[in-house]
Amino acid sequence: MNKNFIKVLATTTAAISLMGMTADSSINQPQIVKAAQASQKSVSMLVYKYSANHTNRQKSMARGFVGTKAHVGVKNGKITKLIVHVDGKNSPLGKGKNVESIVRNLKINGISGKKANIPKNHSSFDFVFPAKAFQNGSWAKMKVTINFGGKMTEDAWIKFGKISGIKAAATLKAKAVSHKKVSKKASH
Repeated sequence: MNKNFIKVLATTTAAISLMGMTADSSINQPQIVKAAQASQKSVSMLVYKYSANHTNRQKSMARGFVGTKAHVGVKNGKITKLIVHVDGKNSPLGKGKNVESIVRNLKINGISGKKANIPKNHSSFDFVFPAKAFQNGSWAKMKVTINFGGKMTEDAWIKFGKISGIKAAATLKAKAVSHKKVSKKASH
């Protein structure tokens, strides 16, 4: 009986230790998490003078300040932001000047950009917009406010280039709610 008891005790102890090792090894295994794929892509951005239905193909004065390229932030195939660099190097009015004080505000599709990356000499900076300001391969309305001794606002059109591999933004559909009036006829 003593030998049987020792065998049972040894077997049970061995089984419990193996179970503990298995549990410990599964707890210590690192989880594999896929990192979000984030990048920046360059896209053409041509700025034209404002006209009805963007039929005018004359270059806007603003093109001298914002150039012909923009950048979009992309994460997991979706646009996360739009970045428009402002430097004035293609404008005789802005070349070598304090461009940050000249170009006061920029709106795309009614959304104001936020100034970022301003160097000490204020010769350039970026306007950063949320993703909804970007129109992939399409037209967007732009409004720029500049200060040349007084504030002036110019409307213009932007024609963005097409970026391939971008998922279309999901549109939220509101559920139709029925608001039917229910009348109860009095029965007499």
